[in-house]
Amino acid sequence: MKAATKARAAFAACLVLTLSGLALALSLLEFSETAGRVDPSPVASIEQEADDPFPAVDWDYWKSQNPDVIGWITVPGTGIDLPICQAPASDPTYYLSHDVYRKWNFYGCPYLDADCAEKGFDSPLAMVFGHHMSDGSIFAEMASYSDKAFAQDHCEILLQTPEEKKRLHVAAADVVDTYNEFKRLGFGDRRDFLAWWEETLEGSDMVLDPNATDPESVHAFVTCSYGLWNGHERTIVYAVE
Repeated sequence: MKAATKARAAFAACLVLTLSGLALALSLLEFSETAGRVDPSPVASIEQEADDPFPAVDWDYWKSQNPDVIGWITVPGTGIDLPICQAPASDPTYYLSHDVYRKWNFYGCPYLDADCAEKGFDSPLAMVFGHHMSDGSIFAEMASYSDKAFAQDHCEILLQTPEEKKRLHVAAADVVDTYNEFKRLGFGDRRDFLAWWEETLEGSDMVLDPNATDPESVHAFVTCSYGLWNGHERTIVYAVE
């Protein structure tokens, strides 16, 4: 009798664990589908020219879902095809833990730094952050730009807003220790900006275009890396028009 009771208890415990695991797996899948695989035009069918490499984005839909949606990033040949939100000044890291629908989601959503809100993607340095997810989604593939061969094969980044489309070209990538290196988004004047860029370009771990010395602005795409300084290492991909 005791043996039968123990067997039933063990079976019940196993069943609970199995169901809990299944529920967790379904939750992770939902988070991934909501944040990591986003359809640019989920409702309307947007016409575009056959030779247009940019995905057709239904801006009316996305603005109705979230006014913070300001852009869309696509990296041909990768899984990066995602909306970009503007981080609010009141909560600069909001989109580290919320998706494009403003729901809590540990996948987050790529976002433009709050300090870039005034000029948006026309800021001297427009810095966009995104998580490095273990399933390869969000900005995970940005970490691969430290490899020159990967960078050469994926040197174009498509960035669009409701007003314009930009074809960016990767100039460099740098892996930094955030305990010793800090972001800088403010510059005294253009000379100050170009001096910073020259130093950054020369000092980057991977330089794809050493001649990109006089850009109007620089776009930086940032994600976590896992290497020398595990936990506080970031890969920054620098791209220019």
